[in-house]
Amino acid sequence: MENNWENFFENLSSEIKREIVENYFSEKLYLEEEWKTYESLLENLKKIQKRIFNNAWRIYFILDKDENLIKEFETLTSFPLKLSCEKSLELYENTYKIPEKELKKKLFSNIFSPFGFTSKGKFVKLFYNIYKRLYKILNNFLKEYQKVEKTYNILKDETEKFHKSFDLSYILGFFERLEISEAEIGGIENKEKIVEDLIEKLRIPIPEPLNLYFLNYSPLPTPSQVSSKLSQLAKISFEKNPENAKEILSFLA
Repeated sequence: MENNWENFFENLSSEIKREIVENYFSEKLYLEEEWKTYESLLENLKKIQKRIFNNAWRIYFILDKDENLIKEFETLTSFPLKLSCEKSLELYENTYKIPEKELKKKLFSNIFSPFGFTSKGKFVKLFYNIYKRLYKILNNFLKEYQKVEKTYNILKDETEKFHKSFDLSYILGFFERLEISEAEIGGIENKEKIVEDLIEKLRIPIPEPLNLYFLNYSPLPTPSQVSSKLSQLAKISFEKNPENAKEILSFLA
């Protein structure tokens, strides 16, 4: 009778262990797959931000890197132009930290030349067209950012709950009741280190928050709201340094 009870408790213990382990790895696999989906959303958002950077640099060059014109543009639009360029250098040094003329050509060669009777007219229209591009891309970015941020917060919360629900130290404590020798798990002196390493490997890493990758952008005023002010800025830039304007126009498709 005693042997029957021993067998019963042994089988019950094994079944409990099996169920805990299966539940753990099932939930872990689910969360890891969800984080992979999140990573693809994150990569797409990075691509959109890079398009913002491209247009930020175009505007930066159209304004001829003039501190006063840049300040006026930032005040008019609430767009952090200088900060965007600085962030782009931090994230994509190989793309943007190249000779200025090379970067200008790279950025403007895929932009169609607008119609205009004079170089100044073309330049003013180019600035407006670039701003329209930025406006459209930034709106798209803000919508996608909200989705990605929401996904991140949900997954972060679920992952933290998962780690609390499945105490790996407790789960791995079942090794004490398995029928394996101490030698097989590395001996008493190594067991703690093995368990610690295993816990670290089995944990689901939570990615860094989005604000490490992305700037905090606000919606831009519509192109029609700022068109006259943009024209003024472009005209001032052209008059102060027509050579810069003509060089940019020469790169257009």
